[in-house]
Amino acid sequence: KNDARMTYEKGLASRDFLEYIWKGEQEEFFIDLMKRTMLLSEWGRESFIIPSLLRDTYVITETGISGHRCVYDFSSGFLPNGVFQRLLCLCVELSSRSGGNTNLKL
Repeated sequence: KNDARMTYEKGLASRDFLEYIWKGEQEEFFIDLMKRTMLLSEWGRESFIIPSLLRDTYVITETGISGHRCVYDFSSGFLPNGVFQRLLCLCVELSSRSGGNTNLKL
């Protein structure tokens, strides 16, 4: 019950919950498939984050537009050259494909 609530409210699914949903059949196959298609990522040892289940909880106050907010803190490390630029291009491309806002602020 708590696993289901956590999955649908926070987008975090435990391995036990996924095994229950898939009735203990082929769960490793489904987890691997979802990882490869970037529908799910590991979150800790026995949990997974499913981004499509995240709720729109961030609202831009100036416009009232709601969506997701992502903050990366590299104060204790760094990104290899070119990774940030590629990530930025991927985000812009995905936004434009879905008819997203082209008036972006960086």
